[in-house]
Amino acid sequence: MTTDAPAAERVTRAWAQILEWLAAYTPPSYAALRPGASDDELARLEALLGAEVPEELKALWRLSAGEDGVNGSGLMLGAWTLMPLDAVAEVHRRQTETEDELGEEGPAFWESSWIPFCSHGSDDTGYGLYLDGRTGAVHRWTRYGDRDREYASLAAYLELMAISLEAPLTAAGPEKPGMLHGTLVWGPPDGEHSGAWVRHLGQAAPRHPAKTLGAIREALPHDERDAFDGRRDVLDLADPEAVAAFLDHWWGRAVRAQEELEDDIAAALRGNILAQPGSRLAPEHEAALPTAIRHRPPSFADIRTALRHESVRARFDQDRLNAIPPHFPALLLRWWDIARLMADPRGDRAVRAVVAGRHDAGKRRRSS
Repeated sequence: MTTDAPAAERVTRAWAQILEWLAAYTPPSYAALRPGASDDELARLEALLGAEVPEELKALWRLSAGEDGVNGSGLMLGAWTLMPLDAVAEVHRRQTETEDELGEEGPAFWESSWIPFCSHGSDDTGYGLYLDGRTGAVHRWTRYGDRDREYASLAAYLELMAISLEAPLTAAGPEKPGMLHGTLVWGPPDGEHSGAWVRHLGQAAPRHPAKTLGAIREALPHDERDAFDGRRDVLDLADPEAVAAFLDHWWGRAVRAQEELEDDIAAALRGNILAQPGSRLAPEHEAALPTAIRHRPPSFADIRTALRHESVRARFDQDRLNAIPPHFPALLLRWWDIARLMADPRGDRAVRAVVAGRHDAGKRRRSS
């Protein structure tokens, strides 16, 4: 197997994006993730498996080596649980033994290069997802021998999860992101928890940034980021008091900057976005708007043009048709975020995949 650096980099970027979302919206789910694995731990796992772990899967496990689960549900797209490494080794061993017992006749029940990484639950490893180390594709396995190809790659799976969290109204598959007592649960769930589950509808990010280095830096004005970077680079990470003081100081500045920007934009829009997005911007306030919206509120026509693909435009047209004027600000900003995501090839692929309905893994899993 050859090292696929781009695939590993895509996995790292997508998972980092997911981690930021979890930390901001569902802290209990974020806390349920286990720390990343060291290179020594990954080497020991490979020895137990008797197989080489693909680099993209190592990239994921270096950031989060499994989860403990919350509310009886895993946080991965499709309501899967990210398996701890000891469970990975146990499932691989059990499946390999079954393959040996069955012999060589017929299709393979399990191959050594198939590395499991998700299961139905922390206590239910009868079926889940595995990465084929030869092809790079993600397949679903069941205890009955089903082996269905679900995603082209681990990166594609995680990118689809990221886009489903950031732009949930584009999701055409059966699983929708939602919250159950503050945790991420893909649903709607059945049974006793169905009434308490609240679907996530792409609400604006929390007013204040998460207290992480990446979130703080992103919230700072561009002309202050060099100063932030300089002081961060000389920070003694072994001194918890110094780290805490650094975070407190710059988080406070990021909060103030975010509030100032919101006030400036509110003044610039002068309420007109509610009646007719994209028109009657006060010239004296143009400088207050971020360049991302081209110095004026985007209009529905701007957004429709930026969406680029007819299938996505059709979904936008339907949402606009169903909306009433008081909902226009949220509708406009949500779809403008989607349009900006589609400017990135990675985001474009993921949005089109979801809108086109190619993600039907959960539907097949429920019918099995």
